[in-house]
Amino acid sequence: MLKLNDSRRLFAKSGLVQSNSWEVLKQYFKEYVYPVEQVENLAHEAFQNKGGSAWQKIQFLLFDMNLRLMQEGFGLGTPGFTREWELRHLIEQIEQQYLPQEQLSPFLAKVEVFMPWLKERISQHRVNHHPLFKLFDNDDLSDEEVRYFLANYRVNMQRFHLHVAAFSLIVPFEMREELYHNLHDEFGQGNFAQAHPNLFEPLMDYFGGAREDDINPETCYLLNTKINLCWFADGLHYGIGGMGALELAIPLQQRRVLAHLRRRGLSEEMVKFFVVHCELDEDHGEGWFAAGMPYTHTYEDFQKVFKSAMRMLEARASVYDGILKGIMERRNARFQ
Repeated sequence: MLKLNDSRRLFAKSGLVQSNSWEVLKQYFKEYVYPVEQVENLAHEAFQNKGGSAWQKIQFLLFDMNLRLMQEGFGLGTPGFTREWELRHLIEQIEQQYLPQEQLSPFLAKVEVFMPWLKERISQHRVNHHPLFKLFDNDDLSDEEVRYFLANYRVNMQRFHLHVAAFSLIVPFEMREELYHNLHDEFGQGNFAQAHPNLFEPLMDYFGGAREDDINPETCYLLNTKINLCWFADGLHYGIGGMGALELAIPLQQRRVLAHLRRRGLSEEMVKFFVVHCELDEDHGEGWFAAGMPYTHTYEDFQKVFKSAMRMLEARASVYDGILKGIMERRNARFQ
Protein backbone atom coordinates (compact mmCIF):
# COMPACT_ATOMS: atom_id res chain seq x y z
CA MET A 1 0.00 0.00 0.00
CA LEU A 2 1.26 3.48 -0.87
CA LYS A 3 2.67 5.41 2.07
CA LEU A 4 1.38 8.92 1.44
CA ASN A 5 3.68 10.58 3.95
CA ASP A 6 6.80 9.31 2.22
CA SER A 7 6.39 11.06 -1.11
CA ARG A 8 9.96 12.20 -1.58
CA ARG A 9 10.91 8.75 -2.79
CA LEU A 10 8.73 9.44 -5.82
CA PHE A 11 11.39 11.80 -7.11
CA ALA A 12 13.64 8.86 -7.89
CA LYS A 13 11.11 7.70 -10.47
CA SER A 14 12.13 7.89 -14.13
CA GLY A 15 15.75 8.65 -13.28
CA LEU A 16 14.98 12.19 -12.13
CA VAL A 17 17.88 12.20 -9.68
CA GLN A 18 20.48 12.18 -12.44
CA SER A 19 20.54 15.84 -13.49
CA ASN A 20 22.28 18.87 -12.03
CA SER A 21 18.94 20.70 -11.89
CA TRP A 22 17.61 18.03 -9.57
CA GLU A 23 20.58 18.63 -7.26
CA VAL A 24 19.35 22.22 -6.89
CA LEU A 25 15.95 20.99 -5.76
CA LYS A 26 17.42 18.46 -3.35
CA GLN A 27 19.45 21.28 -1.82
CA TYR A 28 16.23 23.20 -1.38
CA PHE A 29 14.72 20.39 0.66
CA LYS A 30 17.77 20.02 2.85
CA GLU A 31 18.57 23.63 3.63
CA TYR A 32 15.83 25.76 2.05
CA VAL A 33 18.57 27.43 0.01
CA TYR A 34 18.45 27.45 -3.78
CA PRO A 35 19.63 29.70 -6.64
CA VAL A 36 16.39 31.36 -7.77
CA GLU A 37 17.73 31.98 -11.24
CA GLN A 38 18.42 28.29 -11.77
CA VAL A 39 14.97 27.26 -10.57
CA GLU A 40 13.48 29.96 -12.82
CA ASN A 41 15.34 28.56 -15.82
CA LEU A 42 14.18 25.05 -14.93
CA ALA A 43 10.56 26.23 -14.73
CA HIS A 44 10.74 27.93 -18.13
CA GLU A 45 12.15 24.76 -19.62
CA ALA A 46 9.40 22.77 -17.92
CA PHE A 47 6.46 24.72 -19.27
CA GLN A 48 7.97 25.16 -22.70
CA ASN A 49 8.26 21.38 -22.93
CA LYS A 50 5.30 20.02 -21.00
CA GLY A 51 5.85 16.37 -20.19
CA GLY A 52 9.62 16.58 -20.43
CA SER A 53 12.06 15.82 -17.64
CA ALA A 54 12.13 19.41 -16.32
CA TRP A 55 8.34 19.48 -16.18
CA GLN A 56 8.32 16.16 -14.31
CA LYS A 57 10.78 17.51 -11.75
CA ILE A 58 8.67 20.60 -11.17
CA GLN A 59 5.51 18.53 -10.68
CA PHE A 60 7.12 16.12 -8.22
CA LEU A 61 8.65 19.07 -6.35
CA LEU A 62 5.30 20.84 -6.00
CA PHE A 63 3.58 17.55 -5.15
CA ASP A 64 5.95 16.97 -2.26
CA MET A 65 5.45 20.52 -1.02
CA ASN A 66 1.68 20.14 -1.28
CA LEU A 67 1.57 16.86 0.63
CA ARG A 68 3.62 18.46 3.40
CA LEU A 69 1.25 21.44 3.36
CA MET A 70 -1.72 19.11 3.91
CA GLN A 71 0.06 17.14 6.62
CA GLU A 72 1.94 19.87 8.47
CA GLY A 73 0.40 23.23 7.55
CA PHE A 74 1.92 26.33 6.02
CA GLY A 75 4.87 26.56 8.40
CA LEU A 76 4.34 30.21 9.24
CA GLY A 77 7.30 31.51 11.24
CA THR A 78 9.64 28.70 10.17
CA PRO A 79 12.88 29.27 8.24
CA GLY A 80 11.55 27.67 5.08
CA PHE A 81 8.18 29.42 4.89
CA THR A 82 9.25 32.50 2.96
CA ARG A 83 11.43 30.62 0.51
CA GLU A 84 8.78 27.97 -0.12
CA TRP A 85 6.23 30.68 -0.77
CA GLU A 86 8.68 32.39 -3.11
CA LEU A 87 9.25 29.14 -4.98
CA ARG A 88 5.53 28.48 -5.40
CA HIS A 89 4.96 32.05 -6.58
CA LEU A 90 7.80 31.88 -9.08
CA ILE A 91 6.68 28.59 -10.62
CA GLU A 92 3.04 29.71 -10.84
CA GLN A 93 3.99 33.01 -12.50
CA ILE A 94 6.03 31.16 -15.09
CA GLU A 95 3.35 28.55 -15.75
CA GLN A 96 0.79 31.30 -16.37
CA GLN A 97 3.00 32.67 -19.14
CA TYR A 98 2.61 29.40 -21.06
CA LEU A 99 -1.10 28.74 -20.48
CA PRO A 100 -3.52 29.21 -23.42
CA GLN A 101 -4.65 32.81 -23.67
CA GLU A 102 -8.07 32.45 -25.26
CA GLN A 103 -10.11 35.59 -24.75
CA LEU A 104 -13.87 35.54 -24.28
CA SER A 105 -16.11 37.52 -26.51
CA PRO A 106 -17.56 40.49 -24.58
CA PHE A 107 -20.96 39.12 -25.59
CA LEU A 108 -20.36 36.19 -23.21
CA ALA A 109 -20.00 38.38 -20.10
CA LYS A 110 -23.60 37.73 -19.11
CA VAL A 111 -24.58 34.77 -16.95
CA GLU A 112 -27.48 33.69 -19.13
CA VAL A 113 -25.21 33.53 -22.19
CA PHE A 114 -21.98 32.46 -20.54
CA MET A 115 -23.14 29.39 -18.62
CA PRO A 116 -24.72 27.46 -21.52
CA TRP A 117 -21.65 28.27 -23.61
CA LEU A 118 -19.25 27.17 -20.86
CA LYS A 119 -21.13 23.91 -20.25
CA GLU A 120 -20.86 23.11 -23.94
CA ARG A 121 -17.12 23.81 -23.89
CA ILE A 122 -16.77 21.53 -20.87
CA SER A 123 -18.64 18.68 -22.57
CA GLN A 124 -16.50 19.05 -25.72
CA HIS A 125 -13.18 19.11 -23.87
CA ARG A 126 -10.78 16.33 -24.74
CA VAL A 127 -10.89 15.05 -21.15
CA ASN A 128 -14.34 13.60 -21.87
CA HIS A 129 -13.25 11.94 -25.11
CA HIS A 130 -9.85 10.66 -24.09
CA PRO A 131 -8.55 7.57 -25.92
CA LEU A 132 -7.89 5.92 -22.55
CA PHE A 133 -11.64 5.34 -22.24
CA LYS A 134 -11.68 3.33 -25.45
CA LEU A 135 -9.72 0.70 -23.52
CA PHE A 136 -12.52 0.65 -20.94
CA ASP A 137 -15.21 0.57 -23.63
CA ASN A 138 -13.51 -2.35 -25.39
CA ASP A 139 -12.71 -4.22 -22.15
CA ASP A 140 -9.10 -4.08 -23.27
CA LEU A 141 -7.46 -3.81 -19.85
CA SER A 142 -5.72 -6.37 -17.68
CA ASP A 143 -6.21 -6.52 -13.92
CA GLU A 144 -2.80 -4.90 -13.49
CA GLU A 145 -3.69 -2.06 -15.86
CA VAL A 146 -6.92 -1.39 -13.97
CA ARG A 147 -4.92 -1.41 -10.73
CA TYR A 148 -2.47 1.12 -12.22
CA PHE A 149 -5.37 3.35 -13.33
CA LEU A 150 -7.02 3.21 -9.90
CA ALA A 151 -3.73 3.92 -8.10
CA ASN A 152 -3.31 7.17 -10.02
CA TYR A 153 -6.97 8.06 -9.68
CA ARG A 154 -6.74 7.52 -5.93
CA VAL A 155 -4.11 10.23 -5.39
CA ASN A 156 -6.49 13.09 -6.15
CA MET A 157 -9.68 11.35 -5.03
CA GLN A 158 -8.40 10.97 -1.47
CA ARG A 159 -7.86 14.70 -1.10
CA PHE A 160 -10.76 16.19 -3.01
CA HIS A 161 -12.59 17.18 0.16
CA LEU A 162 -9.56 19.20 1.29
CA HIS A 163 -9.75 21.44 -1.78
CA VAL A 164 -13.43 22.09 -1.12
CA ALA A 165 -12.73 22.90 2.52
CA ALA A 166 -9.76 25.15 1.74
CA PHE A 167 -11.66 27.03 -0.96
CA SER A 168 -14.60 27.59 1.39
CA LEU A 169 -12.40 29.88 3.49
CA ILE A 170 -12.34 32.60 0.81
CA VAL A 171 -15.89 32.53 -0.56
CA PRO A 172 -18.88 34.59 0.62
CA PHE A 173 -20.90 33.20 3.48
CA GLU A 174 -23.90 32.29 1.31
CA MET A 175 -21.76 30.35 -1.14
CA ARG A 176 -20.41 28.12 1.61
CA GLU A 177 -23.77 26.38 1.89
CA GLU A 178 -23.23 24.70 -1.50
CA LEU A 179 -19.66 23.76 -0.67
CA TYR A 180 -20.68 22.21 2.62
CA HIS A 181 -23.41 20.22 0.90
CA ASN A 182 -20.62 18.91 -1.30
CA LEU A 183 -18.52 18.02 1.73
CA HIS A 184 -21.51 16.32 3.36
CA ASP A 185 -21.81 14.09 0.30
CA GLU A 186 -18.05 13.45 0.25
CA PHE A 187 -18.27 12.16 3.81
CA GLY A 188 -21.10 9.73 3.12
CA GLN A 189 -23.97 12.03 4.06
CA GLY A 190 -23.38 11.35 7.73
CA ASN A 191 -22.19 7.75 7.43
CA PHE A 192 -18.40 7.86 7.60
CA ALA A 193 -18.09 4.28 6.36
CA GLN A 194 -19.61 5.58 3.12
CA ALA A 195 -17.19 8.52 2.81
CA HIS A 196 -15.87 8.47 -0.73
CA PRO A 197 -12.24 7.61 0.12
CA ASN A 198 -13.56 4.72 2.22
CA LEU A 199 -15.73 3.46 -0.65
CA PHE A 200 -12.71 3.47 -2.94
CA GLU A 201 -10.36 1.35 -0.83
CA PRO A 202 -12.09 -2.06 -1.23
CA LEU A 203 -11.95 -1.62 -5.00
CA MET A 204 -8.30 -0.58 -4.84
CA ASP A 205 -7.47 -3.57 -2.65
CA TYR A 206 -9.42 -5.95 -4.93
CA PHE A 207 -7.01 -5.15 -7.76
CA GLY A 208 -3.91 -5.39 -5.57
CA GLY A 209 -3.53 -2.01 -3.86
CA ALA A 210 -1.60 1.14 -4.73
CA ARG A 211 2.19 1.32 -4.90
CA GLU A 212 4.33 4.41 -4.56
CA ASP A 213 5.97 3.86 -7.95
CA ASP A 214 2.57 4.02 -9.66
CA ILE A 215 2.22 7.77 -9.36
CA ASN A 216 2.84 9.67 -12.58
CA PRO A 217 3.98 13.32 -12.79
CA GLU A 218 0.74 14.02 -14.67
CA THR A 219 -1.20 12.83 -11.62
CA CYS A 220 0.84 15.18 -9.46
CA TYR A 221 0.07 17.98 -11.92
CA LEU A 222 -3.66 17.70 -11.27
CA LEU A 223 -3.20 17.90 -7.51
CA ASN A 224 -0.81 20.83 -7.92
CA THR A 225 -3.30 22.63 -10.16
CA LYS A 226 -6.11 22.14 -7.64
CA ILE A 227 -3.90 23.56 -4.90
CA ASN A 228 -3.05 26.63 -6.98
CA LEU A 229 -6.66 27.30 -7.98
CA CYS A 230 -8.32 26.62 -4.62
CA TRP A 231 -5.73 27.28 -1.90
CA PHE A 232 -3.55 30.04 -3.36
CA ALA A 233 -5.52 31.72 -6.18
CA ASP A 234 -6.15 35.47 -6.26
CA GLY A 235 -9.91 35.48 -5.79
CA LEU A 236 -12.80 33.05 -5.79
CA HIS A 237 -13.42 32.88 -9.56
CA TYR A 238 -10.55 30.48 -10.17
CA GLY A 239 -11.99 27.91 -7.79
CA ILE A 240 -15.52 28.35 -9.18
CA GLY A 241 -14.36 27.65 -12.70
CA GLY A 242 -11.89 24.91 -11.90
CA MET A 243 -13.92 22.90 -9.44
CA GLY A 244 -17.25 23.49 -11.15
CA ALA A 245 -15.88 22.23 -14.47
CA LEU A 246 -14.19 19.27 -12.82
CA GLU A 247 -17.38 18.15 -11.08
CA LEU A 248 -19.61 18.74 -14.08
CA ALA A 249 -17.41 16.65 -16.37
CA ILE A 250 -16.64 13.69 -14.09
CA PRO A 251 -19.81 11.63 -14.76
CA LEU A 252 -19.09 11.66 -18.51
CA GLN A 253 -15.80 9.90 -17.76
CA GLN A 254 -16.77 7.69 -14.85
CA ARG A 255 -19.77 6.10 -16.56
CA ARG A 256 -17.37 4.41 -18.97
CA VAL A 257 -15.16 3.18 -16.13
CA LEU A 258 -18.20 1.94 -14.20
CA ALA A 259 -19.60 0.08 -17.21
CA HIS A 260 -16.28 -1.72 -17.67
CA LEU A 261 -16.09 -2.73 -14.02
CA ARG A 262 -19.64 -4.09 -14.12
CA ARG A 263 -18.84 -6.13 -17.21
CA ARG A 264 -15.98 -7.63 -15.24
CA GLY A 265 -18.61 -8.98 -12.88
CA LEU A 266 -17.81 -6.82 -9.86
CA SER A 267 -20.61 -6.42 -7.33
CA GLU A 268 -22.56 -3.19 -6.98
CA GLU A 269 -21.07 -2.78 -3.51
CA MET A 270 -17.56 -3.03 -4.94
CA VAL A 271 -18.20 -0.37 -7.61
CA LYS A 272 -20.26 1.91 -5.38
CA PHE A 273 -17.65 4.67 -5.46
CA PHE A 274 -18.23 5.16 -9.19
CA VAL A 275 -22.00 4.72 -8.90
CA VAL A 276 -22.18 7.50 -6.33
CA HIS A 277 -20.08 9.88 -8.40
CA CYS A 278 -22.06 9.28 -11.56
CA GLU A 279 -25.16 10.21 -9.57
CA LEU A 280 -23.82 13.16 -7.59
CA ASP A 281 -21.09 15.02 -9.42
CA GLU A 282 -23.15 16.57 -12.20
CA ASP A 283 -25.39 18.08 -9.51
CA HIS A 284 -22.30 19.25 -7.65
CA GLY A 285 -20.96 20.97 -10.76
CA GLU A 286 -24.28 22.69 -11.37
CA GLY A 287 -24.32 23.71 -7.69
CA TRP A 288 -20.81 25.19 -7.78
CA PHE A 289 -21.66 27.37 -10.76
CA ALA A 290 -25.09 28.35 -9.43
CA ALA A 291 -23.54 29.37 -6.10
CA GLY A 292 -20.68 31.28 -7.73
CA MET A 293 -22.44 33.16 -10.50
CA PRO A 294 -24.06 35.77 -8.19
CA TYR A 295 -20.49 36.91 -7.46
CA THR A 296 -19.44 36.97 -11.12
CA HIS A 297 -20.16 40.38 -12.62
CA THR A 298 -17.41 41.77 -14.82
CA TYR A 299 -15.82 40.60 -18.04
CA GLU A 300 -12.65 39.88 -16.04
CA ASP A 301 -14.65 37.66 -13.64
CA PHE A 302 -16.03 35.57 -16.49
CA GLN A 303 -12.60 35.35 -18.08
CA LYS A 304 -11.13 33.94 -14.84
CA VAL A 305 -13.92 31.37 -14.51
CA PHE A 306 -13.40 30.21 -18.09
CA LYS A 307 -9.62 30.15 -17.91
CA SER A 308 -9.58 28.14 -14.69
CA ALA A 309 -12.21 25.71 -16.00
CA MET A 310 -10.09 24.91 -19.05
CA ARG A 311 -6.91 24.75 -16.97
CA MET A 312 -8.43 22.25 -14.54
CA LEU A 313 -9.88 20.06 -17.28
CA GLU A 314 -6.57 20.01 -19.10
CA ALA A 315 -4.85 18.94 -15.88
CA ARG A 316 -7.37 16.11 -15.50
CA ALA A 317 -6.80 15.11 -19.14
CA SER A 318 -3.07 15.03 -18.40
CA VAL A 319 -3.73 12.37 -15.76
CA TYR A 320 -5.26 10.19 -18.45
CA ASP A 321 -2.36 11.01 -20.79
CA GLY A 322 0.08 9.71 -18.20
CA ILE A 323 -1.90 6.55 -17.49
CA LEU A 324 -2.36 5.70 -21.17
CA LYS A 325 1.32 6.34 -21.85
CA GLY A 326 2.26 4.09 -18.91
CA ILE A 327 -0.01 1.30 -20.13
CA MET A 328 1.35 1.45 -23.68
CA GLU A 329 4.97 1.53 -22.47
CA ARG A 330 4.41 -1.52 -20.28
CA ARG A 331 2.74 -3.39 -23.13
CA ASN A 332 5.52 -2.55 -25.54
CA ALA A 333 8.15 -3.60 -23.03
CA ARG A 334 6.67 -7.09 -22.94
CA PHE A 335 7.40 -7.53 -26.64
CA GLN A 336 11.02 -6.36 -26.51
